[in-house]
Amino acid sequence: MRFIPTTAAKVEALRKQAKRMHRAGRGKHTELLDRVARGAGYEHWHHVQLCFKESAGVHQARDLISEIDAIIQSALAGKGKAVCTGPEASSSQPFILFSTDDGDAWMLDAEEDQVICLAWKGVRQAFTVRDLPSQIEIEWDGTFELSGPFFSVATGVPDVGTRFIGGYPVDRLRAMLEDVRGADKRIDGIFGRTDAVPLSPDIVEQLVRTGWDPAAIERARRQGAVYSPSRDSLLFPAMGNM
Repeated sequence: MRFIPTTAAKVEALRKQAKRMHRAGRGKHTELLDRVARGAGYEHWHHVQLCFKESAGVHQARDLISEIDAIIQSALAGKGKAVCTGPEASSSQPFILFSTDDGDAWMLDAEEDQVICLAWKGVRQAFTVRDLPSQIEIEWDGTFELSGPFFSVATGVPDVGTRFIGGYPVDRLRAMLEDVRGADKRIDGIFGRTDAVPLSPDIVEQLVRTGWDPAAIERARRQGAVYSPSRDSLLFPAMGNM
């Protein structure tokens, strides 16, 4: 069946036409619905309903693309912002988009932990969100996780790669994710999180920014310590392993 753009007003007009014909005694209501549908270029009434559903998805897809453009503009203007979209044509779950005052912008898939980098350090990034006739098609860059105060990503974006990013509104993002995720996903987030990360240069830089002593961190790193985001503390190996 071919896709015909169909508005709610058009569906209602066809429905009223079938009702008038039914009141005039011209046939059964269900048969008249099919008849007026065929007269309008559809195969049957169910075809009308399918096209209306797809048209609603297309409208939502346009809304998503507008939201993406708006969040990128916020990032390029150095304005922090976070929004949650409605369910889109390609997903039963909403997406979360946010920008930061240092020029970053991201789109998150809450259910699959997928991510797209929309802008990085004030530069718009290349990404694929295709606006197709009956749906929107998204190619995700990688995955994300909220690790304590850090936004952790593993992406194929050359300038970003895999890193822990500090300074993002993780508390707000965590609350937004909790609002849109299903119960099973929330339980996974509680019991399945990674609670220790290596003291990489990115982690050390972020900790120093928040007031940690760089010399103390360096000593801890040499002793094999790792950082616990949930505890916001360093964890040292057992003495027998040193």
